[in-house]
Amino acid sequence: MSEDETRKKEKMTTAQSNNFRPGAMQPNSSISRKLREFYDAVQEEGIPDRFMDLLERLEEAEKKANSVNGK
Repeated sequence: MSEDETRKKEKMTTAQSNNFRPGAMQPNSSISRKLREFYDAVQEEGIPDRFMDLLERLEEAEKKANSVNGK
């Protein structure tokens, strides 16, 4: 990164931080909070039985393919 680019980046960062009062919420904080909540909800969901069945069948097929290739 050139010296000029570095100065521009520092200016932008300084200008952005000067626009907010101490303790004020950052503009993207509500977006990041919502995304975090959504991610946590998805993470807590269980794996559907149909998907688990597909994974088990795939594992069996891979074992069969490996045993045929290994002989």
